[in-house]
Amino acid sequence: MRLGRRRNSHKPFAILDIGSSKICCMIGEVDKSGELRLLGQGTHASAGLRTGEVTALAALSDAIGNCVQSAERAAGLSINSLSVVLPGGSPRSTFKTQNITMADSTVSRRDVRRLLDRCGTGSHDPALQLMQLHPLHYSLDDVRGIADPVGMRGRNLSVDFLTVMAARTSLANIIEALALNHLRVERFIHAGYAAGLSSLADEDRELGSTVFDLGGGTSSVAIFMDGKLIYVDTIPVGGQHVSTDIARILSTQISEAERLKAVHGSITPVDAMASAPSQVRQAVQLGRSDNITLPGLGDVIEAGGKTIERSLLSAVIKPRIEEIIELLMDRMKASRMDYAAGNRFVLTGGTSQLSGIADYCAQLVGRNVVLGQPRGISNLAVEETSRSNAAAVGALLHVSRLTEDDPAERKTRTLPHGPIERLGAWFRDNI
Repeated sequence: MRLGRRRNSHKPFAILDIGSSKICCMIGEVDKSGELRLLGQGTHASAGLRTGEVTALAALSDAIGNCVQSAERAAGLSINSLSVVLPGGSPRSTFKTQNITMADSTVSRRDVRRLLDRCGTGSHDPALQLMQLHPLHYSLDDVRGIADPVGMRGRNLSVDFLTVMAARTSLANIIEALALNHLRVERFIHAGYAAGLSSLADEDRELGSTVFDLGGGTSSVAIFMDGKLIYVDTIPVGGQHVSTDIARILSTQISEAERLKAVHGSITPVDAMASAPSQVRQAVQLGRSDNITLPGLGDVIEAGGKTIERSLLSAVIKPRIEEIIELLMDRMKASRMDYAAGNRFVLTGGTSQLSGIADYCAQLVGRNVVLGQPRGISNLAVEETSRSNAAAVGALLHVSRLTEDDPAERKTRTLPHGPIERLGAWFRDNI
């Protein structure tokens, strides 16, 4: 339902995807024809972040500054605010309902705004901060499942909505890291939700799909149904843990382990049919490398001046991927959302680029699993359509579709720094 004009028409806007492996900044603009175009992009190695949480504020701030400057140079403009793809903060989603009794029997846009303004104002854990609010459907008296109640007649108007909350301390540290670069955070966006926007077609979101965004330090899940987001979650395990396993078991440096994972990392069809050898599985769990060997299959690769069996590399990768998928599935089952996950699973994120991962995950979850590809921006270069950029592209799509007077957007806007900015934000929201 549209409550106003598109917020960012013909005005550049920026997003920042802060991952544990890399930071990506994209600056976009909606042109006169209504198409979203990428004006500039910057990428920088991440620093000061571990499993999505800030561990060194100064290092993270420097990495963010370098990344944003690269995007600004590519776009030929400067930015002072942006939207941030949430890297951590233990986000959680909750269904809620809000209702009002109308003075007039006909629903007006003002009634809808008043109803949505009340969403998110109820009691919640003070350690959490509201970061996203998604209206699902409206009800009018005893009639449910209404998409747009404006103009309809009734007395009691209610809305079922989804809130996404995250740890206030985690968000505050991200805000501070950007403030050190004189940048203001406009809003936070969950990584799984953003990845779903760019990797799923409208029909996929309508019929129901589950997105696994496998990042470097974290992995996220997002479930869509009837075109709406109905569940999100994040676990602090990702591709960096795969690299650490490789480094420990093969006794090599992290940089070499990253190279091995990127160039030779795979889960071959042969491996997918059987469990990893018990000695490898135990080593991954305990973090030890007690001279593990596997029977040779005639396929070897070079690692740090040594020759190793390719099958050993696959066997090291496999238990960690299995752990990530099982943890995400367990989170959905604990929230009783596994029944809503549907039969279509989509993998995105940098870790999803491992060869053979889709077939292996399909075996683990017993569903149809495909690889997602970010789309929705007219002039994306081939290297920018990598699955590692799915969340960044999705966040750009999300911001481009916001409306000027969206009440849900006002409820989730992050608090500005300083008394002057707070005063300006109050006038912007209320005058």
